[in-house]
Amino acid sequence: MSDSKFSKTAMNFNHVFDPKKQAAILFDKNFPITDQRSLVDRQINIPVITEHDLLVEIQAVSVNPVDTKLRQTGLAAGNRILGYDACGIVKKIGRDVTRFRTGDRVYYAGTTQRPGSNENFQAIDERLVGRAPQKFTAAQTAAMPLTSLTAYEILVDKLGLTFQNHAAEGKKMLVINGAGGVGSILLQMAAYLGIQLSVTAHSQQSIDWLKQYPIDKIYDYENLDENLAGEKFDYIVFLYDPSAYWQTAVKHIKAYGQLVSIVGTETPLNLGPLKNIGAGFKWEYMFAKSDFDHNILSQGQALDRIAILFDAGILKSTLNVVFDQINASNLRKAYALIESGRTQGKLVLNGPFQGAAQ
Repeated sequence: MSDSKFSKTAMNFNHVFDPKKQAAILFDKNFPITDQRSLVDRQINIPVITEHDLLVEIQAVSVNPVDTKLRQTGLAAGNRILGYDACGIVKKIGRDVTRFRTGDRVYYAGTTQRPGSNENFQAIDERLVGRAPQKFTAAQTAAMPLTSLTAYEILVDKLGLTFQNHAAEGKKMLVINGAGGVGSILLQMAAYLGIQLSVTAHSQQSIDWLKQYPIDKIYDYENLDENLAGEKFDYIVFLYDPSAYWQTAVKHIKAYGQLVSIVGTETPLNLGPLKNIGAGFKWEYMFAKSDFDHNILSQGQALDRIAILFDAGILKSTLNVVFDQINASNLRKAYALIESGRTQGKLVLNGPFQGAAQ
């Protein structure tokens, strides 16, 4: 099946189900995360897979800012099942699947165009899926897909770097707001490429978390321009609203440097100062590939490649907090932490699914 048919196939089969029931957690945008009605345990039908799908029994899921944004805006209301990080076991394969067999342990972020991983059994296109690291637990694995793909696409797709050891030796990168999920794996990947790393943080918890990674300098983001003094960087990556640090970034980017943001902004960014120094700016959104049927196999292949580095001990899981049992109560607690904006690393709910009795 061609990439161009991906969204159409997802649309046709989103609501086609087997009669067998499964546990799932559904969301409602009309309530704050502190309200029990914001996320509810339910019994729903198990999805029927298409010819290129895997049916995966979920072992663990992770939470990300995109979950809370989609819940709050209702943009995923057609599915009502969030969840964009998973580790699980392949229980069934579509007739045209070539990359996996039943019994394989896999991990993936998936797509916002179909129901997410907050269900006991999920149907997922094989091209979005990677082989799970052999040496990680389910929780360690579930923490990694979305952030790993985001970091990989920043380095490879946006900055044009070769994903090999020492491939960017001597280059300098500033990561703004680097203690979260994406920052924690981006710093590891960039160090693997040989990049000299600087990162911003403020709280002692974030500074302590970052000390485990190969960072040259940690800057307090308050008075960042002054703290950076005369430093210049080949790459600046925004993991926070870029408008808050835009003027500082423009002053500290090298000629022909590159700036990348994974966070949107409602404030216009003045790109004019970049013109005469040949610098560029790009957006990174990991779901754009599956949203627009663009080279989605590259994500499954990237996860395969990243898993090798996990098993080699070159990259480490960024798992920080684990909730035992996947249910609406624990998911509300995890989402509340994400919505606070004060987390380090990743939060994971470890299976089994519990609580979906209705």
